[in-house]
Amino acid sequence: MVDHPYIQLVLKYPHSFLPDLFLVLALVTGLVNYLFLDKASHWLFRMLILSLGISLLQNHNAAYRLNNLYLYNLNSVAEIGCLTGAYWVELKSKRNRTILLISLGVYLSVFLYDFSWTKIAGITLGVQRIIMIVYALLYFHYILTKMQVQNILIHAMFWISAGAIVHAAGTLFVFLFVKVTLGDVSSNGSYGLYIQIVRAFTAFFYVVLIISFWLRRREFRMAEHITV
Repeated sequence: MVDHPYIQLVLKYPHSFLPDLFLVLALVTGLVNYLFLDKASHWLFRMLILSLGISLLQNHNAAYRLNNLYLYNLNSVAEIGCLTGAYWVELKSKRNRTILLISLGVYLSVFLYDFSWTKIAGITLGVQRIIMIVYALLYFHYILTKMQVQNILIHAMFWISAGAIVHAAGTLFVFLFVKVTLGDVSSNGSYGLYIQIVRAFTAFFYVVLIISFWLRRREFRMAEHITV
């Protein structure tokens, strides 16, 4: 039993599964609060489902020493697609939605150009991070101009956007300079350090999503109380 590849992988790299732990917790939290989630949160819940499926395949490939680097690239598509859906729901003006479509078009163009089955597409993941920051800033501008959020500190989408900025900014340069940061996959190289930075910020973003799902529950009940 201990010799099973999955067990060996967990025993050798236990800290590597921290993002997966928070990913599962975020999914469970979203499921518990599913009836209270709005359309934007539903997109984020779908993103978590896709990310979990990709993560399971990544871990399977890692356990059997198979290539899993291309899965980082595929997960990037899942994330940006679902984030675009979430912000499309929230950013209702024609100008903002035009920016969303242009940003998504730029991302897909870069993805098709930069995609690789055998390496992490650093430019693509870097562009994804920039677009995440753009989406979040657009949302901050939107809620500041509309002034419809009564208490921003318990507003779920505010925390999602703040978490997206921290996550994207914290991992942006790791991917933009991927040949230096993640170019050496050997244990003696810099890969181990930088991939842990990516995992730490990814885990942080999942924690923010956990908080946001609970806040959505509170927002829903507050709105329900006001209407009653």
